[in-house]
Amino acid sequence: MQLKQRLLLGLTTLFLGIFIYQGILHALLLPAVALPGVPGGIGVLAVILMLFSFLHATYALGWRHSLIFFALSAVISWAFEQVGVATGVVYGAYHYTDALGPKLGHVPFLIPIAWFMMIYPSYVIANLIAEGRPTGSYGGLGRIAWLSFLSGMVMTAWDLAVDPGLSGESHPAWVWEQGGPYFGVPVQNFVGWLLTTFIMCLCYRLFERRVGPRPVGPVTVAIVAMPVAAYGAMMLSSMVRGGPSAPVVIAPFAMGIPLVAAIEQLWYHQAEIETGQPQVTPECDLPVLSRKKPFLEPSRHGRKAIQI
Repeated sequence: MQLKQRLLLGLTTLFLGIFIYQGILHALLLPAVALPGVPGGIGVLAVILMLFSFLHATYALGWRHSLIFFALSAVISWAFEQVGVATGVVYGAYHYTDALGPKLGHVPFLIPIAWFMMIYPSYVIANLIAEGRPTGSYGGLGRIAWLSFLSGMVMTAWDLAVDPGLSGESHPAWVWEQGGPYFGVPVQNFVGWLLTTFIMCLCYRLFERRVGPRPVGPVTVAIVAMPVAAYGAMMLSSMVRGGPSAPVVIAPFAMGIPLVAAIEQLWYHQAEIETGQPQVTPECDLPVLSRKKPFLEPSRHGRKAIQI
């Protein structure tokens, strides 16, 4: 493994480990054990997980693809949020407090970062569920639109878990001015989330459809499992953070279902290799994920599947 590959994988592992420690273990053990915490609160955690997503995307997609994905996510999310706060049209009537720091217009700088930290894991999970592979956008426009919609559904499931807590009295990052039926959150908010994420993913997938990913190194099951684990860590973090009790029950279903579906795909393809079963079935001619053999290898001409 080359130095660049080791560096990227080492940093992604480090950032994911820090998030799991601070977002889950620290919160669970703090009442009993006085563990040192990561200073900076939710803002620092968002930056840490964004760095994980960006570096992992860099490894699995390539530098150009990760930069384009991040730029599209940041610009589109900021534009939708800016219009949303100013007019109430996109998500409903709301405004941000000062809890998330400085703002660009009506929107804290942290918000576009927070969108990307979750849209990348959601993209990977949607690909695994629908395609059986972690990256890439193939097929006609209808298929691209479906993958974008599925990515939006996976990400909006996270908002079902996190929004009631972050807009509640204990963590007032934003305020719903007219309330709503879902723990004070309007239903329009989730429609807006789905629309925003759909547009982000559609724009990126249309680019990816023309220019395939160029991974920095071999993409194995263990590497693909990292953004899946990040999604699961966000689910657990939202459950232990505090706030309304009902979302603690809702989160394992809203986020757990796509999470389990993605894990099943990883397990199925891995077991196929380890048990010596045929790697290509008559129904589905897709490359197979394996911990032993790489799913993808870097190529000057873009993604290239390993022929076994």
